[in-house]
Amino acid sequence: MSYLDPPEHVAYLIGDVSRIFRTVYDRKVEPLGLTRAQWRVLSRINRMEGATQTKLATILEIEKPTLGRLLDRLEEKSWVERRSDKQDGRTKRIYLTKTVRPILKKMYNMGDEVLEAAFNGLTKTEAIQLRSTLNKVKQNLSNLMNIDSK
Repeated sequence: MSYLDPPEHVAYLIGDVSRIFRTVYDRKVEPLGLTRAQWRVLSRINRMEGATQTKLATILEIEKPTLGRLLDRLEEKSWVERRSDKQDGRTKRIYLTKTVRPILKKMYNMGDEVLEAAFNGLTKTEAIQLRSTLNKVKQNLSNLMNIDSK
């Protein structure tokens, strides 16, 4: 059977692993008062602090109004703030607050716990190879996206 034949099709397997990982993580961070949408936004802002709402919406693959409502809720918790861009006052850039830093630390620790459990039984070499292989697949798919958009 080839790696392309269902039900072992590698794309289905990657999708299943991703979905299950998110579900396990959702349950883990729920006591922190986080929804999946909120932890995804916080995590992305942490990686792209100062990004515009438009850029974040594009990266997260959600509509700007949906992201706007999420940011409103995160602002109410004093976890994020919108600041005017220095060159264009109409543009708002998104930043994390000091208040959310301990929550992010807990989030990432919980993520490490889930990943450690997911990698249970893999050798360090296997885990490194998996990461390397997935990075190559990601790069190949990113290249396809760039080709398709031209």
